[in-house]
Amino acid sequence: MEKTISGSALEVLKGGLKGDAYAPGDEGYDEACAAWNLNAHQHPALVVVAEGAADVLAAVRLARDEGLGIGVMATGHGVAAPCDGGVLINTSRMKGVHVDPETSAARVEAGAKWADLVPEAAAHGLAGLQGSTSQVGIVGYTMGGGFGWLGRKYGFAADSVKEADVVTAEGELVKANAHENADLFWALKGGGGNFGIVTSLEFALYPITHVYGGNLFYPVEKAEEVLELYSRWARDLPDEVSSAVTFLNVPPIPDVPEPLRGKSVITVRSCYTGEDLAEKGEEMLGPWREFGEPIMDTFGVMPYEAMDMISMDPVDPIGAYGHSEMLLDLSPETRKTLVDLAGADSDTPLLLLEMRQLGGALSRPPADLNPMGRSDAAYIMNGIGATFTPEMAQAVQAYLAYVAETAKPHATGATYVNFMDLDGASPERVKAAYSPEDWKRLVELKDRRDPDNLFRYNRNVPPSSAEVASGTRSTSRAT
Repeated sequence: MEKTISGSALEVLKGGLKGDAYAPGDEGYDEACAAWNLNAHQHPALVVVAEGAADVLAAVRLARDEGLGIGVMATGHGVAAPCDGGVLINTSRMKGVHVDPETSAARVEAGAKWADLVPEAAAHGLAGLQGSTSQVGIVGYTMGGGFGWLGRKYGFAADSVKEADVVTAEGELVKANAHENADLFWALKGGGGNFGIVTSLEFALYPITHVYGGNLFYPVEKAEEVLELYSRWARDLPDEVSSAVTFLNVPPIPDVPEPLRGKSVITVRSCYTGEDLAEKGEEMLGPWREFGEPIMDTFGVMPYEAMDMISMDPVDPIGAYGHSEMLLDLSPETRKTLVDLAGADSDTPLLLLEMRQLGGALSRPPADLNPMGRSDAAYIMNGIGATFTPEMAQAVQAYLAYVAETAKPHATGATYVNFMDLDGASPERVKAAYSPEDWKRLVELKDRRDPDNLFRYNRNVPPSSAEVASGTRSTSRAT
């Protein structure tokens, strides 16, 4: 059990904050702790809603002095280990965004979402490397690696980072870049929140205004044929194209287009960024035009600001569980397994089972930390189930365990940091997200930068000391 915070320390903290601090029972506490995933219930000893770096510093110093662990939350996506009994630092009010068109770079504060940056960058004909939705926080996404529909061409979002302002476990605000605190800079770009709290981040933007992208939806009964064609088609795609094939159980809600409402489908989705978007994009889809008429076709040239339309991720908070695996290939055996798991006769309770294509700039071994363990995987599989009732939660969790076991013969054993959530962030799986060499370097850095594992409510890299490591195992997995 974590101890409680002394009253005098709490009063001193509150007196110096620009933001707010809430203890259990205070009005505003529940809202400040609430994550986007409604299954992530957090019960910190204190939650600090920071207005700026000074508030983050004060909260870190308090936690350090009181011997409490720290969790950090911006949008509430990606809560891997609920901050139970620690100090939760909520950065959602820190939304500052600045775009410099001269250097093609952006600087954002800790709580800014991609949705805050996208229009600012687009005004200068620029874009960042957002993921499947603009509703997630930029900093947390980037520190876990971060890749989306531009990944095969430009790599991880972390590869584009130029500099960060970081509050360390010692309660200091430092700059980290290639020349200053270079060890910390290396670890921030894929090491998650293990080494400090990033209060602002500077990264490169790219001259992108439009892309060619969309979905082709087919009846799930055609899954075998779709997967077979997709496996051949994707093999020859250039790096300018990122693609995925996805089983979807579309909910019967009014927001969904009528042809898809309540249907089980398999969709081929992709994004092309390059020259002659309309012409080359359509040429790219040639094999699919010959395949047969889809239920629905949403492909076309779209402004970068509309890219959320490709993945169609939910915007409003929901309860969900997920599991991911890195797949070696889409061989006939793998394809059969996928159809068994999510096809017409599977009776799956999952909302989606997606296979995103890797390769290109995502798999060329960078000098930087790689948050996929430098795996030889060709695809990353991600299964997600929505849980509106306790019964649904039990069914989804059981099915995800079945998916994990069934996919094992086709998986590399490596994992990806950003796709670990709640039950998926066990110490073993966090370690599997890094190569042995990178893991050793991360632990050595943890020993130097955070030997008491102050930053532990996350996808945790524990320090090497046996006493702290054994205590970390219980805080690293969800409760």
